[in-house]
Amino acid sequence: MALTNFDIASSALVMIGANPVTAFSSSGTTEEIACYHLYQSCVDHWLSLFPWRFATKVTQMPRDAVKPSTQWQASYTLPSNMRALQAVRIGLSGSDIPFDRFENKVLCNAGLTEPVYAVHTYEPPVAWWPGYFVQLIEVSLAEKLAFPLSAKLDLQTKLGQQSEYFFRLAKNADSRQQTSRRFKVTGRNSIMEARRA
Repeated sequence: MALTNFDIASSALVMIGANPVTAFSSSGTTEEIACYHLYQSCVDHWLSLFPWRFATKVTQMPRDAVKPSTQWQASYTLPSNMRALQAVRIGLSGSDIPFDRFENKVLCNAGLTEPVYAVHTYEPPVAWWPGYFVQLIEVSLAEKLAFPLSAKLDLQTKLGQQSEYFFRLAKNADSRQQTSRRFKVTGRNSIMEARRA
């Protein structure tokens, strides 16, 4: 059976000695109300902090009709499902270009006919989440729920420390979700150049 957001929330609740849930509600049980208010902000927080490979998407952005009143030549509207902007590039396989972000717009110097893409973090279906991210969300959500539902500040503190630990583990695991990059080593300064790359 596919994992759901209710499964994740229930695991977090069980960690602090609370009852599992089958729904998030603004007028249900104490657990349902707490998850209704805290679950999504917890997920959004962790998705936005790191360019997760499993949650990375490339989306073409529509060019705005009006030229921005800044030093930039063009304005584009960001994808509505974006959680964090990682890069802006010309063409699908093109190189990243300089940009600036204001509200839901990206400003850059792309040409009128050049397709501009946002490389961004989004929220994929829960069933696609790797185990390391699931565990990070469970522990972090348990941290957020610990004081409101159990009034145990020491438990909240301990879970906060665990969240940071699982974040480091998750970043490490996620960084291995692509082919390792190899550096070309030539000349005296090549090691320093490789470190800067």
